[in-house]
Order: sequence, then structure tokens, then C-alpha cells
Amino acid sequence: MILAAIAVLGLAWWLHSKGELMPALKRWGAVAALALLAARFLETGRWPLALAAAGAAAWWWYAARDRTREVGSTREALTVLGLTGDPGPAEIHAAWRRALATAHPDAGGSDAATQRATAARDLLLAELANRPPSR
Repeated sequence: MILAAIAVLGLAWWLHSKGELMPALKRWGAVAALALLAARFLETGRWPLALAAAGAAAWWWYAARDRTREVGSTREALTVLGLTGDPGPAEIHAAWRRALATAHPDAGGSDAATQRATAARDLLLAELANRPPSR
């Protein structure tokens, strides 16, 4: 039991040091609560409520996912958007709009290509926001 507590505290410290503690708690906490609720409904024989809670847990897990993980690195994000060097926010948004013009399903693209372009934009903008201010 003590080892489990140490492992949980270590995981929480690691997530906090990466700045991902609150998103992880939001995602895992809601999914765990809904899964426990579904299990409780199964115990009491309320199948429709159990299915609804399990479906809500699955939806929450899918909706709360981090889309920036669909693009592995800054270099890959720059390639997806067709950028080079060190672009600013305006350049990133302009490149994203250009990429969506061909990647969007309405323009003959696919949902996956649209999500990948959006993930690349999100990753680059997040890195700009986390960059220390220059003097």
C-alpha cells in the first residue's frame, strides 16, 4: 500500500513538473468516476444506466484527449504546416489556414489530415506560449 502511494505521488510530481497535472486529473478523474459509477450500476442490475455511464466515460476519454500528441515534434509540426525557421503566431495561423484549404474534408482532404494540421498548429502555439520572454 505504501509503495502504491509513493508511486501515485511520484506520478503526480512528474505530471506537475511537466505542467500536465490538471489536464491529467480532469481526464482521468472524470473517466474513473464514470467507470466506478458504471460498475456500481452493474452490481445493482441497472443495465441501461451502466451502459450510459460506460458510454459517457468512453466519450469523455475521447473528447479530453490531447491532440498535440498527434504530431511528435516541432520539426514534424513545421513540416506539416510547410513552415521553416522560427515562425511567429501570425505565420503559424496563416500556414494553418493554407493547410486546411487542402486538408479539410470539404476540399477533398480527410478528417485525419485536418486533425494533424490543427495538432501541428496547437503544438507550435503552445511552444511559443511556453517560451521564456526574450530581452
